[in-house]
Amino acid sequence: HGADPARDAACPSYQSEILMSFIQLSSLAKQFGPTKVVTDFSLSIPKGAFVSLLGPAGCGKTTVLRMLAGLETPSAGAITIDGRDVTPLRANQRQIGMVFQAYALFPNMTVAENIGYGLKIRRTPEAQIRARVAEMLAMMRIEKLADRRIDQLSGGQRQRVALARAIAVRPRALLLDEPLTALDAKLRDTL
Repeated sequence: HGADPARDAACPSYQSEILMSFIQLSSLAKQFGPTKVVTDFSLSIPKGAFVSLLGPAGCGKTTVLRMLAGLETPSAGAITIDGRDVTPLRANQRQIGMVFQAYALFPNMTVAENIGYGLKIRRTPEAQIRARVAEMLAMMRIEKLADRRIDQLSGGQRQRVALARAIAVRPRALLLDEPLTALDAKLRDTL
């Protein structure tokens, strides 16, 4: 929704939508030098919703996700999660998981180590990390790959590792930037 003071004042249902939103993006803008990538982008997302951003390449979809995740700072606007303004917070303070188009996996770690990495940096006890990694391996149907290095995996296997790593930490929100593109249709439907 773009900002529209007349609609906001005249439409109680729009106001209640904003108040009930789990994630609220308000008039976000992002500029890199003279290039305006995102201008006046607003969106209300209720808890538990599945939302897709659709648009042509280069229209700012990934930039919006990166701002929500805390990986880019908005040039203008605000980001609220569960009623709290998180705009000034760093990515590690937002409890958001993100799966990138390019996977962003650690090549020097095994599949299991990649999946457990977020838990490890949160100082989760080792037994809990092992249990959660086993659960994620089973969920993604990659149990046999646990000890493999990332460079030994296919693109589809790497995507499943990236998805498992993002889910493992039980994020408040999960952002997916084209996460299933390297998977075949049957596995895509399953995941």
